Amino acid sequence: MTKSKGKKWDGKSRVSNDLYRKRYNEIFIKTSYDEMQEQMIEDDKRFGAMKDKRKEVEDPFKKESDELDESYKQSKKNKEEREKELKEIEDRNGF
Repeated sequence: MTKSKGKKWDGKSRVSNDLYRKRYNEIFIKTSYDEMQEQMIEDDKRFGAMKDKRKEVEDPFKKESDELDESYKQSKKNKEEREKELKEIEDRNGF
């Protein structure tokens, strides 16, 4: 006993709606060279604006790194001054 699986797909029938037509045209219908250029220019403008925004934002880690470097240099300078003062005190007191 075999059950009938219903009508077989004929390979041609499709649901015909606007989305299907649009996607079909995008895939199978060749676009003109001018349309492709316009699309590329539009994409460049959109992504170019995004790149410009990224350039405007300053790297927060660079700022932090610069501050740490400055702090380190100041600490070294303070240490040298303390060591100099201690040496003067030792020389003066004769230790």
